[in-house]
Amino acid sequence: MNYVVKKLIYDRNAISTKEDIIKISPISKNYDFENYFLKTTERKYFLKINRKVSDQCLVINKMYNDIQSSPLTRREIYYADKKIILMEYFETCGADKKNFNQRMLGEKIAKFHLERKPHDGYGYEYDTYIGSLLQQNKICRSWKKFFLSQRYDCLFDKIRESMRIDSELCDKILVTRDYIDHNLNEPNSSTLIHGDIWSGNILMCRNRILKIIDPALFYADSEYELAYLYLNGTFGRGFYDSYKSNSQITDDFWQFKLYIYQIIPLMQYALLEGSIYLREMEKILDLLINRGNLKY
Repeated sequence: MNYVVKKLIYDRNAISTKEDIIKISPISKNYDFENYFLKTTERKYFLKINRKVSDQCLVINKMYNDIQSSPLTRREIYYADKKIILMEYFETCGADKKNFNQRMLGEKIAKFHLERKPHDGYGYEYDTYIGSLLQQNKICRSWKKFFLSQRYDCLFDKIRESMRIDSELCDKILVTRDYIDHNLNEPNSSTLIHGDIWSGNILMCRNRILKIIDPALFYADSEYELAYLYLNGTFGRGFYDSYKSNSQITDDFWQFKLYIYQIIPLMQYALLEGSIYLREMEKILDLLINRGNLKY
C-alpha cells in the first residue's frame, strides 16, 4: 500500500522534488476516502484518497479556500485533484472533549458566523458534500423554500428511492412538512455555516481548540448549525449561553427550530449509515405532530 500511495504522490508532483517521503501511516477509512498521515523530509501532511470517481476532493479544496480568512477553519492545501487532496496536518494530543471550555467555543463559532457579510440568498455558489452525500445548494432568496425543497424534499425523495420505509412514516414526514411550511419564519439574514460540526471534526490539544475541520458549507439560518450541534450532543448549555452573548438565538429556537432542523441531518445519517436514524427522526416527527395536534 505504501508503494501505491507514494506513486500517487510522485506521479502528480504533489510535493516538492526536494522532499523525500519517510513515513506513511493509515489513519482511517470513511465513506469514499482513505486517510493517511504522510511525513516527508520537509513537513507532515494529511492525505485523503478518493476511492470513487467524483469531484469531492476538488470541492473540499474550494471550500477550504473559501474559509481561509477564519483562524478556526483555516487549513493549507498543498495539492488537489479528483483523486487526492494533500493538506496541512494538525498535531493533536489528549483532550477531554466533554470538559473543555465550551463557552470559548460558543464565542468562536458565533464569530465565525459573523465574519462573512450576509449573502442575499441561501445555498451556495456550488454543491457541497456532507460525508459522501451531495448537498444541493442552488441559491434561493427564501430560507424556507431552500430548506423545504433542497433539504427536506430532496432527502425524502432519496430515502424513498433507496430505503424501505412504511406508509405511516411517509405520512408523518409529509404532514410535518406542511407544519413547517406554515410555521417557519424567515431569519433576519443568511449566515455562512460550517455545516458539519460534531466532536470528531473538532481538533484539540490539552483542552485547547485547534481547528474545526471537514466543512460542508452553505448559507443558512445560523440556528440550523446550533440544532445540528445539539443533535450530536457535542455541547451543553454553557456553549449556547456564550453563543447568544456574542450573536443571537431567537425565541422560537428552543421550542420549534431546534426540532425541525434536526430532521435534516437525521435523514442524511440514514442515507449514509442506515435506517436506525429513521427511528430517531420519527421520534422528532411524533413530538411535532403531538405538539401541533396534527392529523396524518
